[in-house]
Amino acid sequence: MTYGSIVHDPAGRLDTHLPLDREPNERLAAVVLDWRQDEHLPPQADIEQTALQLTGYARLLVHEVRTKAAALPRDGHASAVAARTLAQITATEADRRLSAPPLPTRHSLRAAQSRARLVSALHCALDRILAAVPASVPGP
Repeated sequence: MTYGSIVHDPAGRLDTHLPLDREPNERLAAVVLDWRQDEHLPPQADIEQTALQLTGYARLLVHEVRTKAAALPRDGHASAVAARTLAQITATEADRRLSAPPLPTRHSLRAAQSRARLVSALHCALDRILAAVPASVPGP
C-alpha cells in the first residue's frame, strides 16, 4: 500500500484518489487531544491548520468506512451486522459534524480536538469492520 498526503478538501473531490495515511494522523490526533488551554499551545495558525488537516483526513475516513462496510457480506455473522450498523451510524454522525461551519478563531482548539475525537471514532469503526471481514478460505 502506498501512502499520500492529506489536504484540506471541503468539497470532498479527492476522497477516492488519496490512500489513507493512518499512522501520522493517529499521532496528530493524539497530540491534539493532549493540548490543554492552560498550557503552552502552538500558535493559533498551527491549531487552525491542524483542524483542517484532521478534517480532510476525517472525510477520507468516512469514505473508507462506508466503502468497507458496503463490502461486508449481507448474510454474515452478527459481528458483520454489528460492524456495518456501527459504521453507518458513525459515518452519518461524521457527515453531520463535518458539515457544520468552522468555529470562530477563538474556539479553534475545541474545533481541532473535536476533529481529533472524530478521527478516533472513525478509526474504531474501520477497525471493527476490518475485524468482521471473513477470512478467505485457501483453495486446493
